[in-house]
Amino acid sequence: MLTTMRESIRSLQAILWLVIAAFVVTIFYAWGKGGAANNPTGIVAWIDGDQLLYNDYQMELNNLLDSLRQATNGEVDPKLVEQLGLKQRALDNLISRRLLAHAAAEMGLPVSNAELLDTIQAITEFQEGGQFQRRNYDAYLRRQRLAPEQFETNRRELLAGFHLARLVRGTLTVSDTEVAEAYRLQGEQIKVAYCRINPAQLARQVQVDDATLTAFHAAHAERYMVPEQVKVATLTFRPADFEQEVTPSDGELHEAYETHLDRYEVPEGVRARHILLRVAQDADPAKVKEVENKAIELLAKAQEGGDFAALAKQYSEDSTAAQGGDLGEFHRGQMVPAFEEAAFAAQAGEIVGPVQTAFGFHLIQIESHTEGGLRPLEEVREAVRAELVKEQAKALALARGSALQEAISNGGDPNQLANEAKLTWQDAGWLDATSHALPPPVVEAAMANPAGTVTPPVEADGLFYLVRTEERSAARPKSLEEAKEAVRTDLLAERATALASDTARQWIEAIHGGKTLAELAKGLGLMVVEPPPFTRGQPPAPLTALGDVRKAFDLPQDRSALLLDSPGGVAVVEVVKHIAPDPAGLEAAKAELTNQLLTAKHQLAMEVLTARLRDEAQIKLNQKVVARLLGGPASEAM
Repeated sequence: MLTTMRESIRSLQAILWLVIAAFVVTIFYAWGKGGAANNPTGIVAWIDGDQLLYNDYQMELNNLLDSLRQATNGEVDPKLVEQLGLKQRALDNLISRRLLAHAAAEMGLPVSNAELLDTIQAITEFQEGGQFQRRNYDAYLRRQRLAPEQFETNRRELLAGFHLARLVRGTLTVSDTEVAEAYRLQGEQIKVAYCRINPAQLARQVQVDDATLTAFHAAHAERYMVPEQVKVATLTFRPADFEQEVTPSDGELHEAYETHLDRYEVPEGVRARHILLRVAQDADPAKVKEVENKAIELLAKAQEGGDFAALAKQYSEDSTAAQGGDLGEFHRGQMVPAFEEAAFAAQAGEIVGPVQTAFGFHLIQIESHTEGGLRPLEEVREAVRAELVKEQAKALALARGSALQEAISNGGDPNQLANEAKLTWQDAGWLDATSHALPPPVVEAAMANPAGTVTPPVEADGLFYLVRTEERSAARPKSLEEAKEAVRTDLLAERATALASDTARQWIEAIHGGKTLAELAKGLGLMVVEPPPFTRGQPPAPLTALGDVRKAFDLPQDRSALLLDSPGGVAVVEVVKHIAPDPAGLEAAKAELTNQLLTAKHQLAMEVLTARLRDEAQIKLNQKVVARLLGGPASEAM
């Protein structure tokens, strides 16, 4: 199918190049007016001289984060945001959308005000009971810090891109031959038999003598090395041992408090329960109204004295239902915007709703509402003192360690100086770079330290270490006697692996000559597995672990086999028979297959078009702003 598609795409590309040739490289638009136009920190990039603003980027990132929230039941893990590359994707989406909008405008594909209005009014977040509510729209703009013109320009760009995408799709066709080939490729099944040849099963057939071991050891001496080693002793300074020696003054307490005010900020918080009645985002208005009415009835029950937790257990369609809808305490930025706005606007004891979000309708019972603010010094004095004592004790431990190391460097006796400090050198023995006897930073310092010297204090796991390197031993190859068992094991494994591969190749030749896999495997006492027939798209899991078994579909039915490298050795896959799909099913599958092929062609065509537009455009990133956006946390958008 891919070959057929590629042939069709070649002809499609010829059309696209003609369309793209009409685009003007430099296009100037009057979008993005306002303070950011004269403020480089508010500009993310320039596309053919047209500005992409910070708010444009933030809105795109928020859209991606909202989609992620819906997929993760309202929670957004910053690590997942990083793994998915959402920040970079938001920037790429924004650039691509602007390029497509430019192209659509250049081709005369307008977006009318009526179309723009209909699109905005259809957004679920702006609706109540299936009807657009201006106050919801205005609240959204306030939360996103957007002017209406910015949001509407963004939507107009999206619509322009959709128009261009429809135009591209209209140039695409799918032939009956392509549909028939797709039907064959999707529906064809294959019956195979396979046998895994594990080198360990052949190891007993491998013999090695001393001469072979000697030669193998000489050829692979780098495998069998005694690593560089150091013999060390350590002296440990524990900050906790110095806490009795420090007494912070009132001035120091006040300074520490002022320096770390963020530690004593209490965020505004709400503890609440909720009842969720789910509504699909594509539900018709009648269904939306039905669920909203049910939510209103439940609200009346709750406000008339009904047990909210019991009602949640009975009616809520959220995962918290079993806990009576308990959400615990949450802070701003942790819930979807409409839910957050309603919850934080309510007082303790209130039941509010129905609140519509992308999940459905919520009723929210506010159990407590904690005002945010800064805790005064008198309230947190002991906590500040405890932190300051730890900091000062740590500084004192470091200072004592540094002083002792300096005294040793100036010729002092290490043992005598340690005794005077009431400390004892601990013998750590011989270490190499992979040793775990000491924390990694200490091992690293020891390996780098010259013999006969003591390192400055090394911090690890909250302690400070002085490391005395007593002796060093350079890396060297192991003698055959030292490495003999490892050499024997490696040589046997290598020979057994080669024997398994040779055996597999011999079997394939034998199968080509008329033997069966079952006959060949029986000679070695190995098991042949015959899974049920499968299609290209759904090979059995045990077979996929062996390699790309789909290659078997390209082999003839009679006397053919495939060799696959697998983690446990090699596998021989014998083709038993090909099973063609029922020709009678083609007509029923034709419409769906045609749509699949059109969708695949359309996606590829849009990728080609967008890539071409990027190549032709002059794109300049505001490096400082982009580095901050992509390198910093996404929390401000969550």
